[in-house]
Amino acid sequence: MAPAPAAIAIEGHAIVSADGMIAAADGSMPAALMNDADWRLFQAALDRAELVVLGRIGHRRHPNPGRRRLVLTRSVTGLIVDPDDRCAHFWNPEHVTFNHVAGLLGISGGTVAVTGGTGVFDHFLGIGYARFVLSTARRVVIPQGRPCFGSGLPGTVLAGHGLQVSAETLIDPRADVTMAVWQRDIVTPLTRSTL
Repeated sequence: MAPAPAAIAIEGHAIVSADGMIAAADGSMPAALMNDADWRLFQAALDRAELVVLGRIGHRRHPNPGRRRLVLTRSVTGLIVDPDDRCAHFWNPEHVTFNHVAGLLGISGGTVAVTGGTGVFDHFLGIGYARFVLSTARRVVIPQGRPCFGSGLPGTVLAGHGLQVSAETLIDPRADVTMAVWQRDIVTPLTRSTL
């Protein structure tokens, strides 16, 4: 897969359980993963994005007319407009590359926010995340849930793809939810031991 154009920053967003799950087995989001602090930060990030990328299940369950959306699905060939939402397009990446789609949609720069599910997060590993904002509900465990990434725990997968934690914050002390920003190209300050 070709990396995204240099002026486009691919930014993932997820809230996961302590065991790395983004949803229950049926794809629904358990109430234990719903967090007001995370939701406010997440919505603000989506408001800043040029485009939001998500899967078909998320698009159906959370309609969001007015926000530009790219919906990954195998049910179409290429790229077509969602007949129910003129701001949304259905995209089959087996037929059209992301770079081509970005060009067709007139996106030459800015942030593209990737919000899942598992297959969508996995697909963009091949394109390359510039950043991944990962919230973790550390008291929540979802046995047999749907993972953030198909190949392992989120931190392990992101580190394996060249991202590092640049900042981590406890965003909700009462619920014990943290937010870590994983990103590429972190510059380590020089110290005497590195000279």
